[in-house]
Amino acid sequence: MKRRLHYIIVCAVLILALQFPTLNTAKAQVVPDSYRKQKQVEMLQFTDSIHDEFVRYLEHLWTEYQLFEGELFPLDNKPVTQPHIDTSYHNEDTLKTDRLMQYEEIGTMQEVEEPVIAHPSAIGNTQMRDYSIPFYGRRLSVAFPAKVAGITLSGIGERQVAHYWKRLLESHVDRCVASLDRQRRDLYLNDWGFFDLIRHFSATVYPNRANEQAVLSVFLLDALHYDARVGRLDDRLVMLINTGSLLYETNYVEIDGARYYVFGDMQRKGRLYTYDRQMSRADRPIDMHLTHSPRLGGALSAKSFSSSLAGHTIAVLVNQPLMDFYSNYPPTELSIYATAALEEAFAASIEREFRPLVKGKKASDALNTLLLFMQQEFKYQTDTKQFGHEKNFFCEENFYYPANDCEDRAILFARIVQVLFGYDAALLEYDDHVAAAVHVPDGKVGGYYFDIHGKRYTVCDPTCIGAVVGDLSSKYRNKKANIILINR
Repeated sequence: MKRRLHYIIVCAVLILALQFPTLNTAKAQVVPDSYRKQKQVEMLQFTDSIHDEFVRYLEHLWTEYQLFEGELFPLDNKPVTQPHIDTSYHNEDTLKTDRLMQYEEIGTMQEVEEPVIAHPSAIGNTQMRDYSIPFYGRRLSVAFPAKVAGITLSGIGERQVAHYWKRLLESHVDRCVASLDRQRRDLYLNDWGFFDLIRHFSATVYPNRANEQAVLSVFLLDALHYDARVGRLDDRLVMLINTGSLLYETNYVEIDGARYYVFGDMQRKGRLYTYDRQMSRADRPIDMHLTHSPRLGGALSAKSFSSSLAGHTIAVLVNQPLMDFYSNYPPTELSIYATAALEEAFAASIEREFRPLVKGKKASDALNTLLLFMQQEFKYQTDTKQFGHEKNFFCEENFYYPANDCEDRAILFARIVQVLFGYDAALLEYDDHVAAAVHVPDGKVGGYYFDIHGKRYTVCDPTCIGAVVGDLSSKYRNKKANIILINR
């Protein structure tokens, strides 16, 4: 720790030396270009010494870590058939009565900090080769040192990985890093999308060579300051990724209190080894939240279905490459699906198609119309029945797959309400069910509600047939809900 702090201090001093070679306030001194170039060379040489030390550390015997099986989805006992609301509830005439419920807040909309990535200039000339990367309907061009593509691992031991890592360092891949980062910004990729792009790139450089793909991907992630490591799982190399969020059904190891999920062979069991020390400054978890919808390729297609409630066909625009992107998303926390940014054309089509259903209606009637639509117009089917495993939907996926279940409907309902009215909303998560709650700022709505940060959120269940605003099945009235805020 002291040596790393020493490195940081020295780097800071060198940067100040470059920017402010003299602090004489009486008269600024003109610094010769030769001086600046010499200092740049010295800084890069110092950085190289840090990398060299890490390479030497990679050569040391790696430590075995216990490999844990991925956690199962929490919602694994949902009703096989679509539930109905208790008819006795309506006989109690409590829709006009306030019923305050208990809750525990477990998630909210995240503000994700954009990574600030420095791209140093390499010393000397490096011949580059452009690779064409297929990426969800697009063809991306990324430059990479030509000589590196011919470098392969001679084995998967510590010394072989360290030798390959050193060859990558010597090849000055900074232009590749800068090229990848430009693509990230152009496509509005979040951290996971960026990781996915790097994996696509590594697979293009090293087709059918999983070990080289793993090391190159981790090398690039480390260069971009992400917290990733190379692991050896029996007879192959894998990527160990710190996401900062819980992933389900993905094996992992724990290092210094952080979970590193195994990518490259997510379900494989065996003996896993990796190094104890991380690359300097490679400490940024890969954030799973989507604060922007990725700008992927492909044309938009209208997903249509006949609506008896609307009296006409509903047509919502869906992007096929975005559906493919979502299908490759690792199963993660419900809040990430609920708060994901909507694709612009999709949000506009929601506004266009659903606005006529609620036009001119007061808040409670408008919400009841949307609840009735969700309960009647979508086919209910559990994920296990439809996919053979649990799967949370991003909002757009509700109009892509033939059926959905409770958490998917709750997310879709909350987001439609936000698009149409701008209301704050929340998800109510129980052991075997997910419903929604909505804050109506300009009108009181009776029934079951939650007081969240001084705001009244009234229960809305888009899955239980017959449920209106304020309804809650008797099964959940005495249970504490986990609350996920999905406010604007």
